[in-house]
Amino acid sequence: MQKRAELVLQHSPALATTFADRFDMAKNLFAKLDKQMFIDCNDIDPTDPYKIETWKDENVPKKSFALKHQGPVFGFDVDTMVGPVSWHDETSGMDDYVLRRKCYIYDWTADKLKEDFPELTYFTDLHKEFVPVLDYYYNECFSDQYIDVEKVLHKLMVIEYSHPTANQGNIVDHKKHNTERFGDIHCDETLGGLHLGENVVEFYIENHLTNERKSVEGLSNNNTLWFFGEFSERSGWQPSMHGMQHNAEDNTWKRYSIIFDLQARYKGEE
Repeated sequence: MQKRAELVLQHSPALATTFADRFDMAKNLFAKLDKQMFIDCNDIDPTDPYKIETWKDENVPKKSFALKHQGPVFGFDVDTMVGPVSWHDETSGMDDYVLRRKCYIYDWTADKLKEDFPELTYFTDLHKEFVPVLDYYYNECFSDQYIDVEKVLHKLMVIEYSHPTANQGNIVDHKKHNTERFGDIHCDETLGGLHLGENVVEFYIENHLTNERKSVEGLSNNNTLWFFGEFSERSGWQPSMHGMQHNAEDNTWKRYSIIFDLQARYKGEE
């Protein structure tokens, strides 16, 4: 399939039934997840404290920055880009901006989560459901790397793209700006990833034979998509260059995307 640049798109009964409301639950998750909720859940071990740090882009620190929450239970990022007006106006401040928020769920999140947080528990259940799928791809595609891998990690990312300063008159410009700023083509530092859908179709995989970028329509219809990361090259695979392109037909104010990364920690590396 890869030699023919075909997509590994697979219908998922679990996404169609048990997790059919995953985008509504993602909205509920981010409505509840803030700094205090993060602290309440992650302040569990004085020997493994949580951290909240600010990151700024070296080239445009006043236009692109993030608040990164790292903890022993789960992670949480709030990524900010100044909006379409402020981005091109060097004299203005941050009058408008767009956001990308990410919640990171790990192999140990379900066991360490002590707070009553049903919106997050929903996604730890989703994590458990699809670990066997990631393990299948690991065994099928990367068996030659067993000798070099110290451990395999499964990281589920629930992502929200939003436009807090937009209004009815400029929401389209804000959404386009959000997609362009956060959607640059790239390849992940993983073995691979399993996309579990998005409520607004914008995710694309670049065809490595033609360089065509085409959105993956099936991701809005209870399908999964397997794609390769940077470290798949060690096993002879072609990494999947991907990104987002603006969906001009979309009329929603918030976009949700759910991606499950398969990561390897190699022997001799931290």
